[in-house]
Amino acid sequence: MTTAFVVGNTYYGSLAVAHSSFPVVCTKRTEKSAWFEHANSEAYKPARAKIYKWSDGAESSTFHGWCIYADSIKNNGWDMQFV
Repeated sequence: MTTAFVVGNTYYGSLAVAHSSFPVVCTKRTEKSAWFEHANSEAYKPARAKIYKWSDGAESSTFHGWCIYADSIKNNGWDMQFV
């Protein structure tokens, strides 16, 4: 299980009111920040986001309101046919 953001990896964010996932690519990182850009849309500008570290060593962040977790490396989006 991945617990830290890695440059070049795609992560799938979630939002409580959205019925889809939000793919982002980590383009840069430091100890306290990660830079993300949307994987397939230019509608969201690339931006820096604060990294939150949890007691178990896992990392999370937010990007344009979407929650991004370092272990969300597969698409867990909703299938709109069943929603």
